[in-house]
Amino acid sequence: MSEETKVPASDSASAERQNTTSQYDSAAKEAISAIAEAARNNVESEEPPCDDDNDKEHDVSKLFPPLTKEEVVNCMFSSWYPKLRNATFKSRIIKPLEHNFVTYLLSDGVFLPDNEANPVYSGEFEDHGISKYDDVEWSDEEEPSAGIDIESTTAEIRRVIEELGGTVFPRMNWSSPRDAMHMATSDSLKCANPSQIYLLLKSSYNIASDIENGRYLSSSQLGAFKPELVLRQWCNLVPSMEFRCFVKDRQIVAISQVDPHYYDFLEDMSSEILTRISELFEAHVRPNFSSSNYCFDAYIARTANKTYVVDFEPWTHTVEPILFEWEELLEMNHSGEPEIRFFPNNVNTMGYFTKKHSTNRYPAEMTTATFQDTLSRLIAQTNDQSQT
Repeated sequence: MSEETKVPASDSASAERQNTTSQYDSAAKEAISAIAEAARNNVESEEPPCDDDNDKEHDVSKLFPPLTKEEVVNCMFSSWYPKLRNATFKSRIIKPLEHNFVTYLLSDGVFLPDNEANPVYSGEFEDHGISKYDDVEWSDEEEPSAGIDIESTTAEIRRVIEELGGTVFPRMNWSSPRDAMHMATSDSLKCANPSQIYLLLKSSYNIASDIENGRYLSSSQLGAFKPELVLRQWCNLVPSMEFRCFVKDRQIVAISQVDPHYYDFLEDMSSEILTRISELFEAHVRPNFSSSNYCFDAYIARTANKTYVVDFEPWTHTVEPILFEWEELLEMNHSGEPEIRFFPNNVNTMGYFTKKHSTNRYPAEMTTATFQDTLSRLIAQTNDQSQT
């Protein structure tokens, strides 16, 4: 009877772990390779929507007459607000802005005044008792804007905030910092102190463009203008009741719902919406806005039985037509009632707008690389744990 070779239990267990780890690692590498290959194929085969959209926008732009300086200046907040203050939300214009403040807004870094309280964040961090300031490694290097004196403007902003009830919505000549929403200390652009305003303004490309070049036209076409800071009284608006109105030859030809969601009650309200907007237009907008072709946003307050002007934009291809196409708007005439459109049910409206605004997304290559890196580190960590 031959002797059976005996393997120590520790060596057997170690060999088994190594075998399992090797199989796991091999499978993981195959999975990562498959994911990477699929991602590459997807990137290579996918037609870039941005190019198509840019080509289309370029073609549409040829259908418009050249935009004039007067049409752009008419849409600047300080141009229309004094004439329509009774038909819009209470606001204050801080103008002219001191040179130091404009320099501060355009400087690198997001330095906030020392005498302002740290922003108070709300959301998933605080829901779990975690502060966004926990475990943050702050740099001792001075921000480029830290030495700029903006105290006089800061004091004026504090005074205006108090005058407008304690919370405001900031904007500049033509634009608001909506593109900096990710920097907001809440889920909106509602601001209660200068630091919150500065954080949004300095993080916004729209605002920087407003200050440096103006909007809609090149700086050479627009000429010199003075940057203005506008603080609007904060109101809790119902998104479903904001509408974009298209005016051609001084007549409303079309009205579109702005918020990209379906609301079943809007169809039943279509006659009331049309009446309320038409009354606002006839009583306030047309007599006080000198352009012949333009767009304006209106808000209908159902409880207060009042309709407000929100903002103006020129009649040009860079303005979002929402539920219309510019080709059809250019062909419309003002015979009969304006056409009004609402978002339909069972339609992926966010997918539509994601494509149209795809420049706001991460590149597919960057997202894929990040995912692969994260997955690789997770697998490596799992392997390390299995070997201990």
